[in-house]
Amino acid sequence: MDFTLHRVDLLQCVACATGTLQVLPVGKKKQQKVAVGDDSGVLTVFYMKKGEVTYEWKSAPLGREISSVVMQLAKDKIFVGCGQSIHGFTRKGKEFVKIKTNLTETINHLFVDENMIWTGGEYIMNIYDQCKDFGFVMVKDQINALTCAPVVDGEILSTIVACQDKCLRVFQGERLDHEFAVEGSASALGFHGLNPVDNPSHAVGDPVQMIYGTDQGVVGSCQVDSKSMRRTGCITDRQTRPGMSGPGAATRRARVCALHTADIVKSGMLGLLVGRDDGNVELWSLGDAARAPSSQRLEQAPATLTFETCLQESIQSLSSGHITGGEHKEVVLTTYGGKVLAFTPSSAAKDATGTVFAQQEALEENASAGMMGSMMSSAKKKLTPGEELTMKQEKERRYTALESEVGKLKQQLQEAKKEYQGLSGEQIAVQTTTKVSHRFNLNSEEACYVLTVESQTPLELISLRADVDVDLLDHEGTSAILSRSRGDPANPLLATYRMQEPGSRFQIRLRTIEGLSGTISAFVVPQTSPKTAHLINLAVKPLSLHEKVSESPPDVPMNELRLVGPFSVTDMHTWLGLCVNELPSRPTDDEMIINYRSTFVGTQLVGRYSKGSASFRSDSITTISVLKDLITREATAKKIQVSINVEVKEETFSRFLELMHPKLGFQHSLTQQVRMVEPLREVQLQEGDTKFLAPELQMVLQHATEIQQQFELQPQRLTFLHNIVMSAYRHKWRLRGHQSVDHRVKDLQKLLEAYSLEQVSAFFEEPID
Repeated sequence: MDFTLHRVDLLQCVACATGTLQVLPVGKKKQQKVAVGDDSGVLTVFYMKKGEVTYEWKSAPLGREISSVVMQLAKDKIFVGCGQSIHGFTRKGKEFVKIKTNLTETINHLFVDENMIWTGGEYIMNIYDQCKDFGFVMVKDQINALTCAPVVDGEILSTIVACQDKCLRVFQGERLDHEFAVEGSASALGFHGLNPVDNPSHAVGDPVQMIYGTDQGVVGSCQVDSKSMRRTGCITDRQTRPGMSGPGAATRRARVCALHTADIVKSGMLGLLVGRDDGNVELWSLGDAARAPSSQRLEQAPATLTFETCLQESIQSLSSGHITGGEHKEVVLTTYGGKVLAFTPSSAAKDATGTVFAQQEALEENASAGMMGSMMSSAKKKLTPGEELTMKQEKERRYTALESEVGKLKQQLQEAKKEYQGLSGEQIAVQTTTKVSHRFNLNSEEACYVLTVESQTPLELISLRADVDVDLLDHEGTSAILSRSRGDPANPLLATYRMQEPGSRFQIRLRTIEGLSGTISAFVVPQTSPKTAHLINLAVKPLSLHEKVSESPPDVPMNELRLVGPFSVTDMHTWLGLCVNELPSRPTDDEMIINYRSTFVGTQLVGRYSKGSASFRSDSITTISVLKDLITREATAKKIQVSINVEVKEETFSRFLELMHPKLGFQHSLTQQVRMVEPLREVQLQEGDTKFLAPELQMVLQHATEIQQQFELQPQRLTFLHNIVMSAYRHKWRLRGHQSVDHRVKDLQKLLEAYSLEQVSAFFEEPID
């Protein structure tokens, strides 16, 4: 389907948080107003009039960054979360209520019914009835999104919470009703259509159709009622893109930040709008499933991508409405840097930047003499007198608007300069003038970390320093030059990325080495004057490449570490938190159960701990040894005597080597393939046609450049893999009482260089003399 949305720039605010945009309900006119809150603490309500942004009203600065903006259900009142306070405004801008809560966490999520208010902090969900405490819930893991719907028949609405531990949870008051596992850390929530509270056709007891997004880029739909939750559909993170073929056609999509459904195409069916962390805005068509979203239809209908564009900075909020005054329903969104944009199907917005006018003026100037001049003159003459008059009036309107905008910008610049100089009599920078945020997530498919840095202003450079060995893989976003310096034992990583073109978002892929712990420091310098560096500290944990999973396979042979002593469940939870990621900040049960999987090797870790006892099982002896060393060190520091027992199972080593075999085999086969590249190219040069070659040789010839690039990285990758195997061998014998096996490790290294799975497996089984 040939469908295009045209961009219209509405407003430039200060940086915006997630969920700080609302489209007000339709009033006397069909055109709708937009409310947006930013980090300056100001709530702005505006509308479009004759193609220009007109401010309805602005609130006074609320003293803190605005973290959430919502509409009260079935009413025109706007509620704002700001720090630990809730502010309520009428449609005309009057602040009619201010609630100072006793919360310690910032109110990141807000939902307001007639008399009830739900707030979500980092881990705690609070409920207020007529501004008084009604209840609270300590959620098991970090809250990433929160909304409410009539799921269970009761006095109040049910709360649906998207959590960092890859679960959606449904609470009825303080009671947990459902816990539903999803494909990754849940990052966004929405409804398929209107919120059931606003939908007159929705009856109590009917299933609620919901959509959710994850950190891994998956968008899914689920159905929830009083009895159960079930998945009804999914747009995968590797959905094939229309009109594209080859490796780029199904590349992984970025983290989902915002979700919304609306009929933008005027097809009579709801489309799914997705805003992502990399700035991608997507409109998906759900086919017939959107007309009647029953579970069977959603499962059968393949989603198709109708429209896609990238804004190069993360999308913070998404909504829709009649914004610019046309007949079409339009998309409106905010970005990290504070841009408020609309995307409209209206053809009137085709030339929002004045490109057509500029081309027409160029034709007029160049229509002088010769054939080209006469051709351009004829092109000009095609305009009717009415069209010329319309174009002239439009030019004058745009020139006037531009002059007015430039004047306002100059005034704002002078005010900003005056305010900044007032910060210090000596004009010394005493605080940062731009917002910088980061995200440091494990990419389980590539077994590497992705550091995403985003700034309100363009980036100039990013310097990295680490006190542990880190392998820098590649980077995305703004094109940059990587400069590396020779480190020392205290700082093995010293690297700087210098940006070559303006860009406010940058991604670095890096791989840590398990068993080592330390800190990565990133110094981020935006293009501001005077120069200010933002320091980001990232913890590297000993089991940093392990990701949390819902369960582990039961039939895997495992080594076991058992600990007994006078420690509490909180003590053990704290020690474990120093070793692995994705662990809640505090224990949620008297007995905790954890399941982890190594994203690089594929080994498992299963843990169970309570007051006075703990048991950890893994098919990787290195994981067991790392846990034993760390817990022993931390228990000794707290003067807690712990009894430790380790059971090493011989059959775990054959499984470990089988998991490592594909990676080692691939790296060693590269050597053979590289030797064949040049002779095969010579054959191709002489013969021309190479169809007579064996399929394996043809494949080497087709991927020759890629093979050579992989081979250039081979020494460090082979060393990385060899170190994992040698580390497992050392830990095996160390846990059996042999402190040094260096004489045997040298023999193992020779076997690894002339790699054979059978020989290495036999070496692991041999006893030490």
